[in-house]
Amino acid sequence: MPQIVPAAQRALQVFEVFARERRPLTNSDLAQALDLAGSSCSDLVYTLIEAGYLLRTPKGRLLYPTSRLGELVQRFVPTDPLQMFAAEALELLSKRSGETSMCGYLVGNKIKIFSCQESPRALRYVLLPGTELDVHSTALGKAILGALAPAERDTLIDLLPMTQATPHSIQDRGQLRKEIEEGIKKGTFTARDEGGEGVTAIGIAGKINGRVTALSLVGPTSRMEKSMDQYVGILLQARGEFF
Repeated sequence: MPQIVPAAQRALQVFEVFARERRPLTNSDLAQALDLAGSSCSDLVYTLIEAGYLLRTPKGRLLYPTSRLGELVQRFVPTDPLQMFAAEALELLSKRSGETSMCGYLVGNKIKIFSCQESPRALRYVLLPGTELDVHSTALGKAILGALAPAERDTLIDLLPMTQATPHSIQDRGQLRKEIEEGIKKGTFTARDEGGEGVTAIGIAGKINGRVTALSLVGPTSRMEKSMDQYVGILLQARGEFF
């Protein structure tokens, strides 16, 4: 069974303190913030100074992080972490289902497609990254509504334009709220012919890197309906793995 290493945890907490305070600190300041004995804090500070992660001013003896940690982060995280997550998650979803998979997040009162993995099948549905969709008529949007706190969800629903993209698009906010509550219980959210004629999608959502992010499988309604139970199972498994 893995164990927490207190020394490593304390070292990381040092940088959390500086990020919160945003000013130079004394050893006593750090010791108090970390609830450490002065001598233990001095040892920790000395270790971080020797490793190049902290510096101490010659006159005031004040401590402050160096640029070393930031430089290392830039080396191993050259791209948006969400991009890395989306690439792997969508590859897995499309491989397991054979359908197109998408990743999106909320921008204002729209869903922005962040990434899309095309289905290998001849008949497939694809959207380019950057495309913005309505919240109320998409599985991605409904999933994100379901992941929001109740008060935030209600406020957003009141602000939605409720555009009617197809005859099947939900127009009643009460009906939308009811559908979201049902989706929360089931764990998945579905949009059948609502955002586009003949297109069905199933979605899930959770927080990635602090942002509520949704994933969906999407394809022709006739094919999606035939494999609905299978696809719901794939997404429920993914929700446990990804979020």
